[in-house]
Order: sequence, then C-alpha cells, then structure tokens
Amino acid sequence: MCREGIQMTQVDDAEAKHVASVERALSVLQAFTTERPRMTLVDLAAATGLYKSTILRLCQTLEVAGFLARSGSGHYYVGAATLQLARLHQEAVEPAELILPALRELVEETGESACFNIRNGDNRVCLYRIESHHRLRDHVMVGDVIPLKFGAAGHVLEAFSGGKSPRHAQIRKAGYSISLAEVSNGVAAIAAPVFKGGGELAGAIVLSGPRSRIDDMTLKRLEGVIIKAAQALSKRFGSTYLTYS
Repeated sequence: MCREGIQMTQVDDAEAKHVASVERALSVLQAFTTERPRMTLVDLAAATGLYKSTILRLCQTLEVAGFLARSGSGHYYVGAATLQLARLHQEAVEPAELILPALRELVEETGESACFNIRNGDNRVCLYRIESHHRLRDHVMVGDVIPLKFGAAGHVLEAFSGGKSPRHAQIRKAGYSISLAEVSNGVAAIAAPVFKGGGELAGAIVLSGPRSRIDDMTLKRLEGVIIKAAQALSKRFGSTYLTYS
C-alpha cells in the first residue's frame, strides 16, 4: 500500500474513533429519563452497555463541559448546559414547524379535524387547524375567538392555568377534557394540554367532529390518542412535564 493510502486509512480510523466517542457520550445523556433523573456509574453502565471505566471517562468529560453534574452522593444528573441548548432550540424553531405536523398526524390517525388553541385573557384563539377529510365536519377557522367557558379546549386552558373549580381539578387529574355540543350543536370535542420547557402551558391540542361519528365508544378511544399526541408535542417543545396531577 502506498504512503498516501496508509495516511488516508489512519485518518479514517481516527475519525471513526471520534464519531464512536461522540455516540457513546450521547448514549450516556440519553440514558437519563423522567423516571431516572439521577444515576450512578453502575446505573449508567447497565443502561448503556458500556464498561464502567468508559462511563467514568465520558461522565468526567461531560461534567467539565456542564452537560452532566454530580451530587454529593455520587449520582449524576443532566447539567445546566443542556438548558442553554434547549433555549436555543426553542428560539430557532417556529411553533408552526412543531404544531402542524402533530395536527396532521392526528387527522390521519382519527379522520377528525384537529386544531391548536391558545389562551388570550378570558378567551381562546384557534391558532392552527387541519381539517378532516370528511365533508361533514365542524367549522372552526384559524383566528376564531371563543370564550374559555365553552368547549373542551377552553376547559383545558383554564384548568392548567390556575383554574380552581372541582371540574378543573378533575381535568388536571385526567389530563384531558371532553365537551359535547358546547360550542356547536351536534359536535363533540376532546382536548389535552401542551407544555413548553419548564412546564409552561403552551396551549391545548383538540380533536373535534360530529357526534354522529364521535360516539361514546369513539370518545373513550380518543382519550389515549389525544393524551399521547399532547405529550409528544410537549416533548417537541422541549418539555419533560408529561404527567398531570
């Protein structure tokens, strides 16, 4: 093999090692979850499949860079440097880039219309909407303003922004709200809250359609669908606040 070929092979090997090191470091960070926010070296080794000696070197490097921190008991947890990356992500991404794909997924999965509402004082505003493919559907338009006291989305926005009534407490416990013919006759809706990083309420994601298609059995099925969609969208917003109480 010529000298140039040997040099190229050495460069390729070095680059491969660097890439592998990055992948291992990322696997350490990805091992932390809301269920396990603090982990020991033994925990991390079990979660990643890496040797403890490798985990130790990676954790030391990540700690110096601020991506990991260590408690007095020796447990590691995600460091403050990740917050800066999360803020940069939030500043760089337009809300529509996160919300519209989530709404399209809901429409494709359920066949019903999906929209995203935000609170504006005592009202809610339809910020984004994807229509059902069915001819028979409820008619809500982007920009429509509806009092909070009407509809599933309004109840969710009230409940997760300080609402103190027993109904609000029930909605917080369930993680969703259902409304029947509150805004329009013959229309059913189900909504769940979406959160930003830090647990701040971003809005409510809603499915709605005619009661003739959304019967009680369908509503029961949609409970899990809307909660899953809300949690997935919250995660896209950088939130780890995915449980309700």
